[in-house]
Amino acid sequence: MDRERTHVHLVIEAAFRIGMWTCTTWLDAKMPYVRHIDEDELWYYRYPSLDSFFPKLYVYCLIVLFPCLVFLVELATMKTKTTTPTIVTSCYALSLAYCLTHLFVAALKVTVGKPRPNFYLRCFPEGYGTDIDMCDGEYHGQMDGRKSFPSAHSAFAFCCMVYMAIYIMRMVDLRKPKFMKGFLITGLGLMFLTASLIAVSRTMDYHNNYSDVIAGALIGSFFAIVCDYFYSLPDERMQINIKRIVKETLDEEEVNRQFSLIDNIKPVADPDAADEAPAIPEAD
Repeated sequence: MDRERTHVHLVIEAAFRIGMWTCTTWLDAKMPYVRHIDEDELWYYRYPSLDSFFPKLYVYCLIVLFPCLVFLVELATMKTKTTTPTIVTSCYALSLAYCLTHLFVAALKVTVGKPRPNFYLRCFPEGYGTDIDMCDGEYHGQMDGRKSFPSAHSAFAFCCMVYMAIYIMRMVDLRKPKFMKGFLITGLGLMFLTASLIAVSRTMDYHNNYSDVIAGALIGSFFAIVCDYFYSLPDERMQINIKRIVKETLDEEEVNRQFSLIDNIKPVADPDAADEAPAIPEAD
């Protein structure tokens, strides 16, 4: 694959991910399947309605900023000729894993329509009522209350941490003797602990059941492993082309910056020329 085709390939791949994420976000906003709930089943969904212990915004920040931190540390400490192409390829792999995780989670949420443990108070905020068809709660809260399975928090957290754990193990190669290997292995364990705590927090604030978070963890882990497997070994020609594209982009930005600095320089008047008075022609 030549450099031009590699550049087009990367642009198309990026556009594909943006389109997939946009379509999945639209799907996630659709009304879920409305399951019938008998009166004798209402006690399953009468748990308190609490705010999320770990809001969705925090999850998005985590799955974006943590990989960026790992890539920056790799660039600063383990710079090799294949570092830049590997990071670019990993960004494409991880972004695809996020998109696929989002797609499967959104599709299952809308299709299954499983009520959340706090669905009753979403339906009847005052705490009384038995006819689910006569809900007087906020419409958006009711519809979101029917999207318990699977847990998106759990899916994204495990997708990020599983992929980055595999990436770090490949980057460091812990099978070989390493300085402070115990600290590195402990760090990997803390990554899985972070994902587990995010998943378990969804049962503590009564937004999901344990089956929901387990299903989300399996979905996120599956796509992290699959995308890592197929993107971990790009062909050598593509690695060379990616490195050239990145280098040319950085060089072009540097040239533009230099020209902008030159354009901003104002001409300085010659002080000697300013001292010289213009000659006055003598009158005849």
